[in-house]
Amino acid sequence: MSGWTPHEADAWIGLLETHKQLTRALDAELDAAHGLGLSTLEILGRLSAAGGTWPRLSVLARETGLSLSRVSRHMDALERRGLVQRRRCETDSRAVEAALTDAGRAVVAAAEAAHAEAVRERFLSHLSEDEAAVLARVFARFAPRAAEACAAVPATARDAHRP
Repeated sequence: MSGWTPHEADAWIGLLETHKQLTRALDAELDAAHGLGLSTLEILGRLSAAGGTWPRLSVLARETGLSLSRVSRHMDALERRGLVQRRRCETDSRAVEAALTDAGRAVVAAAEAAHAEAVRERFLSHLSEDEAAVLARVFARFAPRAAEACAAVPATARDAHRP
């Protein structure tokens, strides 16, 4: 790559290739075991973290980085499976809110547990504790407090980041 040092090229291309390989493998595993993709699991995880509240689909879209139409398509499929329910927002009839059903809570719990184990096996097990700490510091520059804000991270790990 023009203008890049070998380390810069290795770092950037390595990040891209690692992301591609991991997301493809994790997505395929989730689909085979639970009929879900990574984006769908993230939506379900955010609904799970919302507890008894009904977040708007527009909020889910913003939080996941997906378009509202993409979130709506995921919701269509999840609703057909009986994992979510949708309703019009009481304060804004243009907005739609969603919540997990009991079946959805069961699926997300099983899928998140399997996903966490797959991430440990496919990624974390390849890193020493020191290497994981270095990556955490590097990625914190781009996404400060990301793990702390992620509902999918166990509370004990999130709490470890707090002063």
